[in-house]
Amino acid sequence: MALQITESCGIFCVHGTLNLNNATILRRHISRYLGSDRRIVINLERISKIDANGALALQQLYDFALKHNRTLTILGSTNEQVFSALNKANAMYILGAHHA
Repeated sequence: MALQITESCGIFCVHGTLNLNNATILRRHISRYLGSDRRIVINLERISKIDANGALALQQLYDFALKHNRTLTILGSTNEQVFSALNKANAMYILGAHHA
């Protein structure tokens, strides 16, 4: 399944496969919103597959939010695909993290 991003009230639900082919799309899309003072939530519960590039894109978004004092929450710890990919990338710290 291709990557699909839906948004409602600052909650971005990501569906499908997050990989080398589309990780940049997710990063660019979310980065546009992180430039504002809006609170952003990324829900990864509907990700069917994620590779190291997808995990890296999420880490980069997290690092951007931290550096620019933005509020970002990443949800997905109950999704085994997400949990496994972030664990392999040593990026578990980004799940559920809030920054203001």
